Amino acid sequence: MADRILGYKELLKTLLEYHIHFIKRLSREGYEQTFSVLLIPLADADEGRIRELVKPLLRESDRLFYIEGNLIAMLPGTDWNGAQKVHRTILEALGEPPVEDCVVEYPTDGKDAFKLISSLYARLEEIKSG
Repeated sequence: MADRILGYKELLKTLLEYHIHFIKRLSREGYEQTFSVLLIPLADADEGRIRELVKPLLRESDRLFYIEGNLIAMLPGTDWNGAQKVHRTILEALGEPPVEDCVVEYPTDGKDAFKLISSLYARLEEIKSG
């Protein structure tokens, strides 16, 4: 059976919380790390098509979510600039027209899962309102 794209906000929040705690633990040992979350609005997307075209572009550690018509990717170890490149690559793979990137980075855009998700959706609203 093919890997499914995850689709629950609570699961996204839990995964972000876990990763933040993991990064904090590593930082006590001298490792600094960041991660990014990107969002691409895809209102009528086919999960199978997304999986087929996008998953091969991502690393094993990256996670895809499809929540309320939005493709969301959590990208561990990826800074904001790297996430912008992934954003463009995903759009190209899906044959979607270029759209302004909707990316947040830990810890710059939020130091906890709630703030990161809030910042992500605030960025989406900012883009929509133009």
